[in-house]
Amino acid sequence: MKQLYLFITLSFCFISALATAQDSSGGDGGGGNRSSYDSGASSSAGRSGVGIVVGENYVLKPSDVISVSVYQESDLDKSVRIEGDGSVALALIGKVKLAGMTVAEAQSLVTDLYNRDYLVDPQVSLLVVEFSPKIVHILGSVNGPGQVAIPPDRDLTLTEAIAAVGGVSRIGNPKSITIKRIDEDGRARQMEVNFTRIIQDPNAKDIILQEGDTIWVPERII
Repeated sequence: MKQLYLFITLSFCFISALATAQDSSGGDGGGGNRSSYDSGASSSAGRSGVGIVVGENYVLKPSDVISVSVYQESDLDKSVRIEGDGSVALALIGKVKLAGMTVAEAQSLVTDLYNRDYLVDPQVSLLVVEFSPKIVHILGSVNGPGQVAIPPDRDLTLTEAIAAVGGVSRIGNPKSITIKRIDEDGRARQMEVNFTRIIQDPNAKDIILQEGDTIWVPERII
C-alpha cells in the first residue's frame, strides 16, 4: 500500500513539472513573436518618404522647401528653401528662379541646366519637402480665435475655417460675419456674409477663402 501511495505521489509531481515546463516554453514563444512584431513595426514606422505627394501642376512659391537629387550624383543632392525673390542656389548651376513654375516645369529646367554644361543625360528628381504656409485669420466671437492653414492641394471654405476654430461662440452673430481681403493690386475690400444662410440653405454657396483673409465674427446685439 505504501509503495502504491509513493508511486502515485511521484507520478503527480512528474506531471506537474511537465505542465510547468510547457507553460514556460509557450510563454517564451509568445514573447519571441511579440518581440519580432514590435521590431518589425518599429522598422516599418521608421521608414518614410522624403517628399510630399503633390501633382506636377503644383506651382512653387517663395518659402517652399524643395529637394533636388541627381541620380548617381549624390554630391549634387540638396534641400533648399525658395527665397523671397523666387530663386534657389543649386550646386554647379548657381541661382535658378523656380517660383511661379509648376513642379514639372522646374524639374525640366534644372535637368536642362545640368545637361547643358555639366552632366550627360542627368536624371533629376525635384520634390516638395515643405510648403510655404498659407493662412487666414479668424477673430472675434469664435471659440478658438487664431490662424487656420489653407491646405496646399485644395481650397479652404469659410465653413471649414469656422469649424477649425471651434465654431461661432454663444455670443457670436453668425449672420453678420465680415471678411477682409487684400486684392492682388494691394487694395483692401470687405465682404459681409450671412454664415447662417450658408449652413441652412442648401442652395447657398460657401465662400472660398484666400491667403491673408481676415474673418471677423461680431457679437450679437441684444
